[in-house]
Amino acid sequence: MNVNTPYQSLAEVINDDLFPELDSRLRRGEHIDARHTHLYSMLQSGETWLDLHYQRYGVDLIRAQEDYYFLRPNLGNKNLIRSKKLDELSMILGQLLALYHLDPEQLEGGGWIKADTLFERLRMLVDDERLARLLERRKIDTQLDREKAMDTLKRSLRQLAKLGMIRMEGMKADRVQTQPPLMRFIEPVRAGQMTRESLEKLVQSGSICLEAEEEAADERTTTDTTVPNDTATKDNNESKEVEA
Repeated sequence: MNVNTPYQSLAEVINDDLFPELDSRLRRGEHIDARHTHLYSMLQSGETWLDLHYQRYGVDLIRAQEDYYFLRPNLGNKNLIRSKKLDELSMILGQLLALYHLDPEQLEGGGWIKADTLFERLRMLVDDERLARLLERRKIDTQLDREKAMDTLKRSLRQLAKLGMIRMEGMKADRVQTQPPLMRFIEPVRAGQMTRESLEKLVQSGSICLEAEEEAADERTTTDTTVPNDTATKDNNESKEVEA
């Protein structure tokens, strides 16, 4: 089937051989962009039908201004697709990587960033006590502390990679490459002037508000599948979870 030709009905979309893969990826919370050539073309061609289809599950098919797609729960309806939550470290890493994405001069050859570089940048922006907590350590004083902290950091990078927000070089996550879906993390400063300073302050504070209705999101009926949902972190020292 030529996915560049608009579908004439929802049945045509669902009967496409690619639909099971597309549907499962969206439900897992993945972001689909031009890298996913055939799935992206399918979304472009069937966007109207798929939007109506997913509304029945209480979620919206979103096409971001950077031209990628994802599912977001409609807080006015019961959400029949489970939201997958990101922890505070993953959110802060997402914000930091968005800063790199918007400032290509900071990137290394080929647009890759070393995990060690991200770690050192976090140490510059986040106070030691908070950073140690984020990286699941009491302190980061010894080489062993650093190695364990890096393991935690790379675990969060793998989570972002699963959501299609970054690309990893192998499973070790020693180097990553930014991708357009990281722009979901810069909503608090999108309306104003997005400078390096404003994004660094966002990382330092740990605050982000993609949707205001955090409590409503927790009251939705869910199933066993996952989908990203925008909510908020708060600028305090409590343990946080955010839905991605």
